[in-house]
Amino acid sequence: MAYTVLLPKGDLLPRILTGLLVVPAVIFLIFQDPIYFKTIAIFLAFGLLREWSRLTMGKNYYWMNSICLLAIFLTFIPVLVVGAIAIVLAGCAWLYYLDIFDTKKSIVICTGYFYITLSMGIFLQVVPKIGGAYFIVLLLALVWFVDTGAFIVGRTIGGPKLAEKISPNKTWSGFIGGIIFGLFGVLSLIKAMKLEVANSFWIFSAVSVFLAQGGDLLESWCKRYFNVKDTGRLFPGHGGLLDRLDSLLAVTFAAGLLWYFCG
Repeated sequence: MAYTVLLPKGDLLPRILTGLLVVPAVIFLIFQDPIYFKTIAIFLAFGLLREWSRLTMGKNYYWMNSICLLAIFLTFIPVLVVGAIAIVLAGCAWLYYLDIFDTKKSIVICTGYFYITLSMGIFLQVVPKIGGAYFIVLLLALVWFVDTGAFIVGRTIGGPKLAEKISPNKTWSGFIGGIIFGLFGVLSLIKAMKLEVANSFWIFSAVSVFLAQGGDLLESWCKRYFNVKDTGRLFPGHGGLLDRLDSLLAVTFAAGLLWYFCG
């Protein structure tokens, strides 16, 4: 999730109001029937792919978006997971073969498609298996806490830039604030919900507070590379889905590794 050190004052109120409306609604649906979570995830995947298409190519590449979305649907059937990955790679190969863009840009575009598809596939199929609705909420909360901490501390303290050439507004104070808020926020939430978590979860959390901000920087680099300011304006004060879910995509990889190695 992207954060900005110096936002116009007019953006702050919509940002807060949007968060207050969206976050409780998402949490409520997650604890209902799993079909709600799956439906939300599918719509998010569709939106992310559409935004990536517009960000990188200036228009909606329906056929490539459809291939990636089909691959995500195939993850519902475990034996077809490898086939899902093959479909995305085939689509990327065809996009490269069309020779529409130069080699570097084609590689960036194809990598983004693969990254979004794989992350959303993991989020949809693997994350619920790790710890059900509670783990989904903790995962989302970790990302939200990191984002909030980075925003508040970075905006309040400012200071030296974190990666000025990639994202001029991000600072080291925001980076550290995101780490502290992320870890202590999740710890407080676990105590409030009276949950018991394995030691592997804390290893996952310690890694994820860095990955979350790495995902943020990665998205900022992509926007700068393609000379785009915002990926969209779906959420008032927050930008598009890619602006909001860049950290979640990165952290989802860590969740997948946690599940694979720790079972």
